[in-house]
Amino acid sequence: MKKEMTRYDIPKEILDEMLAPGYGPLETGYKVLPDGKVFAATYTRFPYAKGRMVAWWFGTFLHNTQSYKLWHPDHTTFVWDDQKKSGTCVGATHISEEYLGGRLVPMRIKFYDPSDVFDVSKFEESHISCALVAEISGPDGIVFGMFLHIVRDTSFGCEMRNRFWLIGGTEEAAKGLIKHNLEEMGSLAEFLPGLFLRENQGA
Repeated sequence: MKKEMTRYDIPKEILDEMLAPGYGPLETGYKVLPDGKVFAATYTRFPYAKGRMVAWWFGTFLHNTQSYKLWHPDHTTFVWDDQKKSGTCVGATHISEEYLGGRLVPMRIKFYDPSDVFDVSKFEESHISCALVAEISGPDGIVFGMFLHIVRDTSFGCEMRNRFWLIGGTEEAAKGLIKHNLEEMGSLAEFLPGLFLRENQGA
């Protein structure tokens, strides 16, 4: 089994699925892949929000431990590296710790340009208004996971479809990841519209 993975290892069928209308065969759940990786998926509705608000959350408002804890009580510490640019998380790494399944997990999440893996020219026709592509590594710098956060604008607001891959993960780790992600994205869906309006009055 490969000891490391990168964004370029994301299966093409998943990338195509994320650009296609409708939904894939697994929108919330997990499975163990033949190569030993664990694949997980989550789906969250964001009433009254749009993808540009989600992009603003990751690119602008999420900037310190206080904002990280606002997102979920199991988040403990957060800082961006010196590659963070104003208004975007692309090219930057957030260094954080959070509890997953009762265990404190230190991680470094580096964000890449969606065009590294997607045909972004298809985003508009697919109603994709925000896309996040990231590699997850530990303090040792070894990449142990990958994720996609894809946001589509809808008539009710927007919806987030997430895909995760973990090397050497377990079913329990997958369950913990899904639970945590549904909680944090559900929380974000509740407070983001109001927060965005308050922080951007007159903008």
